[in-house]
Amino acid sequence: MSSNLVKDPHASSSRTERNETPATLQEETPQTNAPNETTSAVEGVKEPVYPGSKLFWVNIGSQNTPQYLHLSHDLAKKDKSAQENKRQIFDGFYNCDVPVAILKIETIRSDTTRKELERERRVLTELEVHENFIRYIAHEWDKDFEYIATERCLCSVADLLDQDLMKEVPMKNEILEELGAKEILRQATRGLDYLHQNNFVHRNIKPNNFLIKEINQTGDSSHRFVVKITDFRLTRKRDSSEKLLSGSAASQGWEAPESRNVEKVLSKKLDVFILGCFYHYVLKSKHPFGDNANSRQTNICDPNYSVYKGNLPFVPNKNDNDEVELEKLIKSMLKFEEIKRPALEKVLANAYFAPINDYNIYSHDKPGLCVIVNQENFEDSELHCSRYGSSKDRDTLEDIFKKLGFNIEVHKNLSSFDLKSEINSLATRNFKDYGCLVVCLMSHGIENAIVCYDGRFVNTNELKYEFSLNNCPTLYGKPKIFIVQTCQGLLEQSKTGIAPIANPPTIFSRLRSLPRVGYAHMMGRLETPSSVNLAKKDTPNYTEEQIKEMKILDDARRNPQIMDFLTIKATGPGFVSYRESGGSWFIQALCQALSDEYLKSTSQKDLVNLLTSVQENINGFAVGQRVDQTMQWEACLTKYIRFCRANTEGTVIEFTAE
Repeated sequence: MSSNLVKDPHASSSRTERNETPATLQEETPQTNAPNETTSAVEGVKEPVYPGSKLFWVNIGSQNTPQYLHLSHDLAKKDKSAQENKRQIFDGFYNCDVPVAILKIETIRSDTTRKELERERRVLTELEVHENFIRYIAHEWDKDFEYIATERCLCSVADLLDQDLMKEVPMKNEILEELGAKEILRQATRGLDYLHQNNFVHRNIKPNNFLIKEINQTGDSSHRFVVKITDFRLTRKRDSSEKLLSGSAASQGWEAPESRNVEKVLSKKLDVFILGCFYHYVLKSKHPFGDNANSRQTNICDPNYSVYKGNLPFVPNKNDNDEVELEKLIKSMLKFEEIKRPALEKVLANAYFAPINDYNIYSHDKPGLCVIVNQENFEDSELHCSRYGSSKDRDTLEDIFKKLGFNIEVHKNLSSFDLKSEINSLATRNFKDYGCLVVCLMSHGIENAIVCYDGRFVNTNELKYEFSLNNCPTLYGKPKIFIVQTCQGLLEQSKTGIAPIANPPTIFSRLRSLPRVGYAHMMGRLETPSSVNLAKKDTPNYTEEQIKEMKILDDARRNPQIMDFLTIKATGPGFVSYRESGGSWFIQALCQALSDEYLKSTSQKDLVNLLTSVQENINGFAVGQRVDQTMQWEACLTKYIRFCRANTEGTVIEFTAE
């Protein structure tokens, strides 16, 4: 591939050198000082950007070395005046062997340049590494210029889709074959969503600012290329110091209707609009508001323009479900009024992106409802001791599910009648706008039953099956997750074997979710039978006509009543579970796994697969103890469950027992 490197027109012999580099790179890369080294990879010479610099650029291009293409190719097609306004990005190396793209900035040009430089440096250095976020390498400066080095990529999305650059873009066919439009859009959205999660608004979304990088040069991996977001000179953080828009906008009409309105509050929905234009460009290689860059701004700011009336240049194939879904998604993103545009979490959860075998939890108005029943104290404290540490479990569950976007309802110390009444009332609600239901039951217990405030036992299966198709049709096809933190008997797993607890008031009674009197489990005060009748009630909650109005699928009645349930229990049948002052082993282990996978990690296992990590976390609590605990789960699922961090946290309502 030919190089389009730009010669440095501002060479200076008098410089003051400085550099700023991540410690990890300083440790990993060899120190070298080779000011004029000919490289075998290219027919050219590596030269330091100034004497003593760790950044080197190549003064002659080569056929074999990957190039940082997106601005180089743009410059080749523009006239001289346009070139002067373009950012200068050079192909180069850090420490002579790490391939980088070097952005060269003349610092004395204007205050605007200085502000843009500070914004870019802040984003690059403040945010952690993310798969779809360009990686920062180094920052250096001398008397006249500053240099920011980032990882080098193959090309931009603009290059990839430009027919005039067919021969210049390396591996174009391989990139398009692996990624395709859907994966390019998904990864670009994930990169932007990472910025939004950290409260930044990009404001400069366009095809040039999404780059393609090869991460596996052997080609043996199915994950060979990734899309990375870059160019953060207009990026601003949504904080108290920058509430209103500045009035500036990105070039070539890549902007939202409100971009130039200095009285508008800075909003992430601005990025959503421009991203919708990017989506259309990837599909049609044209901007939805016109090919003429000068007329786009006028069209974008005209509320009567055809796009706002639902007429996109992109016309989907009505027989292609993907194209139909994508057309709907783009129309929702290109709303004139920003309040009507979806958040990026909903864009990513759209049916167009969702794996065919995943529940569409985040495509609903609310990802889910999490109901927590915390039985901490009991009417007869001699028969059933207080569950100290249980409030820690409640707080941890609240925190995790709030960040996952769930609304939270908390109930405390319910009697058996109140518990059954609350669950029955819950099952009669309309969950049309919810994608999932989570019910957390925490108390003392025996197998398949929990202790209530009045000392009576309630069968957990009876509670669970209140949400069967007949009783709660608006949860049809949606996951219903029951998390049960109770003991299921008096057996204890010691390091030497399995045996009943001989003396409950031992030191472990402070850890166990057990009554002080073990025989209380066997006294027969069971409020409900161990078997559950699933027959239709005399008066069904919903008529057939109502079910049809709810748009329940036609085949619903042919499916089992008990579907899409996941029950996660602290321990196996017959065994005790353990609790400390900092919370129970099970709940703390579960929440840690949920946090690591869905709030911190870029890779996302499905929930059932993740439960193996929960058991590993429980094993960690058992280190140094003389006992072990084995959790249990039962899955009756038709798809996979995957959560993610929500842009908008859920709300919490706490109910007090009367």
